[in-house]
Amino acid sequence: MATKNDPQSKKKSWTALTLVVIALIIVLAVLAFIILYFPHNQTSTASAANVEPVAPQFLPYSGNESRIFMVSATPSYGSYPGPTVPQRDDTPGIQEGAPCFIINVTVRNDYSAENPLPDHNIFNFSNPSASAFLTAKIFNNQGQISATDVTPPYPSVPIPGALVYDLASGNSTTVTIYLATNHQDINRFEIILEYVGSVPPP
Repeated sequence: MATKNDPQSKKKSWTALTLVVIALIIVLAVLAFIILYFPHNQTSTASAANVEPVAPQFLPYSGNESRIFMVSATPSYGSYPGPTVPQRDDTPGIQEGAPCFIINVTVRNDYSAENPLPDHNIFNFSNPSASAFLTAKIFNNQGQISATDVTPPYPSVPIPGALVYDLASGNSTTVTIYLATNHQDINRFEIILEYVGSVPPP
């Protein structure tokens, strides 16, 4: 019978230990290969952006204060969720998964019979339900960053941006704005009310 001090027993122990070490080396090598050659997409999941918050406010429109009240705006870094769009004429293309600055904006419609929509005389609507398009400007320490609004569906018709449709007076809704940019040094943003009216623009 072999004992612990038996050379054959020691040889078997060393052989088993060697096999374990080789297996560990193989596993570590495979993990290293996966990490190096198949890196995780850093923009696939939204991550919080360290950006100066914007205060709740009535959004300006055409040089005046509108009655679209921005309740909150939460920024993050993430990726474009739509399908790839090739460049067409003056419309920039966008790749699926391209890096974006993303803003979730909650707005409330404070238009009413006493504070009617800007186009109420044109359509003679007494219903103060509002449709609007929202976009944003972004900034870093060097100033405004040029970024394309790629909010799906992209390209947007007729105005780039997030559509608020038929929002009843006193009601709130949340929309998401996607701005295509590689910058992750954004420190400020502004929400822009591009359009507001009784109906969406033609």
